[in-house]
Amino acid sequence: MMNSNTRINYRRQLAKAAMAVLLLLGLVYIHVQPARAASVPRLVVTSPVADSFVQDRIFVRVTVNSQVPIAETKATAASLPAVSLTKQASVCGSSCEYTGWVDVSSLPWGNFTLTLSAVDVDGISSAPTAIALKHNQNPVIHPAAPLPFEVADPNLAVNVSCTDDNPGSGCSSLKLSINGKLLLSGTNTLAETISAEQWLGQPATVQLSATDSSGLTSTQSYPIYVENVSNLTTVSKEAGLVLDTDASRTLLWNAYDHRLRIHHRDTNEVETLPLLVAEQTQMNVRLIPGGAMGSAFDATGLDLPDGYYRKGLDPLGSYSRFVWCNSQLQSLAGDDIRVSGDWAAYHAPGGGLRELMLANTASGETVSVGFTDRFDYALDDQGTLVFAREGKLFRHAEGAAAQITPNDGFTYRSPVMDGGVLLYARDDQSTNGSKLIIDRDGVTEELVGASTVTGDYLTAGGWIAYTVYTEAGQKQLWLRSPAGENERLTPTSTADSHFVALSVTGEAAYTYDGGIWLSRLQEDGRLPSERIVTDKAKMQWKHGWQVYLGTAWYEVPGTDPGTDPGTDPGTDPGTDPGTDPGTDPGTDPGTDPVPTADLDGNGQVDWLDAIEFLRTYGTERGQLHYDPRADFDADGVIGKADLIIFLREGHFGANLNAALHKLITEIAGGSHRTSIIHR
Repeated sequence: MMNSNTRINYRRQLAKAAMAVLLLLGLVYIHVQPARAASVPRLVVTSPVADSFVQDRIFVRVTVNSQVPIAETKATAASLPAVSLTKQASVCGSSCEYTGWVDVSSLPWGNFTLTLSAVDVDGISSAPTAIALKHNQNPVIHPAAPLPFEVADPNLAVNVSCTDDNPGSGCSSLKLSINGKLLLSGTNTLAETISAEQWLGQPATVQLSATDSSGLTSTQSYPIYVENVSNLTTVSKEAGLVLDTDASRTLLWNAYDHRLRIHHRDTNEVETLPLLVAEQTQMNVRLIPGGAMGSAFDATGLDLPDGYYRKGLDPLGSYSRFVWCNSQLQSLAGDDIRVSGDWAAYHAPGGGLRELMLANTASGETVSVGFTDRFDYALDDQGTLVFAREGKLFRHAEGAAAQITPNDGFTYRSPVMDGGVLLYARDDQSTNGSKLIIDRDGVTEELVGASTVTGDYLTAGGWIAYTVYTEAGQKQLWLRSPAGENERLTPTSTADSHFVALSVTGEAAYTYDGGIWLSRLQEDGRLPSERIVTDKAKMQWKHGWQVYLGTAWYEVPGTDPGTDPGTDPGTDPGTDPGTDPGTDPGTDPGTDPVPTADLDGNGQVDWLDAIEFLRTYGTERGQLHYDPRADFDADGVIGKADLIIFLREGHFGANLNAALHKLITEIAGGSHRTSIIHR
């Protein structure tokens, strides 16, 4: 048996042993801490989901858990080069998120593996995380017809195809609907003409749907017009929205591939401008000699795919002001671009008073007109410019600007002009009252009761279209003839109506009840107005009434200059048809004026008549400067034979006669199709 002292010593030895064990365990714990800090990074993948279909670009999102900072996180698709993912937060502790895009467009259709990995700053790598995926694109819809803004009249031609990236099969389903109603279905193609008459005059949307063998589906939708155009003559159908036309070209915008193009109708060649215009927002582009000029949002560089974009949902890009001429695109340091004939006017960029530039787009010459208020100027096709500056109006013509409103305490603004008629608003600052002023060749008068709101008045050929607001709040549209006679155009309240265009012959187009109506004029008086087309169209007078509706260009029959008695602008556009039969040759139904070398009607043939003849030389019947009085052989073209007769009739004096003979000999040797006097 052990005595008490022996037990005490034994216990002391056990205590010492326990202390030694604890000390040893502490040393071991200290040594294993670095190994614990160097733990392997662990990955948690959020996107993409394993065994899913992926498109050409994959968005990868992964969370990396690690006690040590991560040096790099990578994603590798099949055997393609690895892509480094981007850390999403600068401070994220031991759990950080990494994202990035992986391009797999070069991989064939079918299965592949996406591998993700991470390595920390100590060089310790995670275990690779492999995800099985299938490269499988949605089917692709190719609409050749209808395109966005196509016109169903009310029949609609359909030519749509579908392709899929699966090499073993095509599309399993292809459908076309209008406003949700299924009209056509097939597999890889739809080629048929259908009727859309049930949506006549209503907003209509084409909806396309395609499905492949894997069940992937693509959809597209875009607006079209359903309109009865039996009362119109089709000039051309274009592969895009018609913006502007001239004798041989059409400017259009394809809302599907976002391209501006110029279609040369005589050769069928197409110029494509190097811009991507996703939407019509603030697009103002017009034809000029050799190309086009204007402004639009340019989305170039934004990786814009084909397909129509709804308003407000598209990447607009940056606002571009440009000149496209001779296949070259140049930036234009200007704003508020306006084009009329061969002339263009625009502001230098900035605010307040800015420099106004006038460009001859045919010659390329540009001059500074002076400083002007923003937006407040008018330009005609002869290059005359009327602009506002500090409450006064100025006219720039023949290289010089002159003030045309008096310094009488009133302010003047919003000019509109055509030929010898200028309209503008005169504001009385003391009463806040405003009057519409008619300036006819320098003689002014007030148009009583007329609205001075910009856009409420037009002028053409001596005619004036203006708006009146009655005391009861009724909005009325009125016309004033060159002889000063006023007539109300609209028979009822027209709160939502406005003038669209006015012809040199006193015919007016205006909106009413969802359509554009035309008021025609014949010798025996004005005819009742007739509805021409939906008010979604653009309508203008350009050698007859032209209608642009979506991708179609129409003419209104019976308005071709020279065929409607008394409405030939080449005769006397400044007179009221039927009011002065002695001076208006158009009052003799079906006849042109007798040819004469006295083109200015002053009783003698002199150098002034020579200028008028050179202006009309080379034009054809129906063109702006064609004058039947100079068409001596009555063949509808003012050419060499007419030129010879004109020379024989004239008495220009020896020096001028010799100069004219020399000039005419030179131009007669060429193939001129337009006047040699610049318009």
